[in-house]
Amino acid sequence: MPSIPNSLCWGAFTGPSVVPLLPNGGSASQRNDSPFDVFERQGSAYCTLFVDDHAAFVASVERRNSGKGTEWNGYARVHGTPVQAGDEGLVWSRGAGTVFLCERPDLPRGPALPASQKYVELELTADRAPDTPRTREVLTGLLQQYAQFAKHKLKCANK
Repeated sequence: MPSIPNSLCWGAFTGPSVVPLLPNGGSASQRNDSPFDVFERQGSAYCTLFVDDHAAFVASVERRNSGKGTEWNGYARVHGTPVQAGDEGLVWSRGAGTVFLCERPDLPRGPALPASQKYVELELTADRAPDTPRTREVLTGLLQQYAQFAKHKLKCANK
């Protein structure tokens, strides 16, 4: 197992917490494409942990117009199992996701940030993890942790 950083993906995860999802390899590296706050700049952000230069774990966050009960992730709706995370969480083979309302009355709204964009989608993928009940269990725990981290980090008034 390669050496994994102690803090991963904006500080949302610890290295040891994602190890069960990772393949064996010689080296690991992390890349974040932008800051986490999807309400301030871009509408999405990604963090990827590579093992031997291949994506092994990806965490993403995206600002959305719709939330629970909508088609926020078609694949997850068909293949996922509901879990308690955010407003509507799902876990599936090698992945997990949730969507939740994040009220931010402090933010100025306008063309760059319409009032309708008040939902957040989180997704985790571990495409190189085995498709086992243990993988789903680890993904469920990480998704619950990620949702709590995101609500705090994004300063959601409705925590």
